[in-house]
Amino acid sequence: MHFLICISGGEQARRTLTEGVKIAQSFHADLGVLYVDTHQRMAFSNSIAASRKKLSEWELEHPGVKRLRFAREILREMGVIRLKDGALDERHPLRAEIAGAYENHFYGEDIRNIRLRLREGRLIDQIRKEVQAHHYDVTIVGGVDQVANARRLIQFVETSFVVIKQSSPGDFNLLYCSDISDSADRALMFGAKVAKAMHSRVDILRVAEQETVGQATKAVYRADTLLRRGGIQHEVIIKEGKVLEQILETAGAHYAIVMGASRRSELMKFFIETTPMKVIERAKSHVIVVK
Repeated sequence: MHFLICISGGEQARRTLTEGVKIAQSFHADLGVLYVDTHQRMAFSNSIAASRKKLSEWELEHPGVKRLRFAREILREMGVIRLKDGALDERHPLRAEIAGAYENHFYGEDIRNIRLRLREGRLIDQIRKEVQAHHYDVTIVGGVDQVANARRLIQFVETSFVVIKQSSPGDFNLLYCSDISDSADRALMFGAKVAKAMHSRVDILRVAEQETVGQATKAVYRADTLLRRGGIQHEVIIKEGKVLEQILETAGAHYAIVMGASRRSELMKFFIETTPMKVIERAKSHVIVVK
């Protein structure tokens, strides 16, 4: 699988990276780390194209280069980038025009390929282009600007999403929200794989809003069976009431919420907020939306 972590400025990038990498490691996925500079600098573009220096040797104080350097140091501290003869195992230094971006490529341990990528332009447009260029399966966002644009990102970017909430505690279990969406089974499998790798649990939540408690209990039988056979710690939670309110109340700040994407058409999603979008906006914890 291919995971994309989108970082922003400030310390938010550290939390997004560290939490995002833990999830990506669960899948032994190739990793792209993207910073989008929304203020284009043509002089910088010309300078990069003419340079052969490594990222660590850059003298240009361009914000994008500084963010990639910051990301590289976090990944080094986490032991994600492989060492070769005591130095970071670098495939190539920062180069221009690699699939539409500037790229510094490293080899990793659990994650084989790590690409630090810099694009210039509008945030959503550039994330969309990045996903199309590398065919990512999962996009991870966490900056304030990215979370604020989550509705448009999820609508226009064809990947599953992980939204990292900066206020969420470091350790968490997962709360799988059972429903009848086409992607519900994929959401369960995603959550189960993350839980197994991180030695956490996946609790199953079913809200009986338009069904009886008995019907809700029957509806989660398959998910309960799959987790039990997979040896994954879990508990079935049946609640009555409004779906959105019960998800938020149950999750609190200590669960990462896992749910399938909405079955509504893209046009309907544009005009009407879906349950996943409302959860992302109001949740105190991380949210995983699987397409």
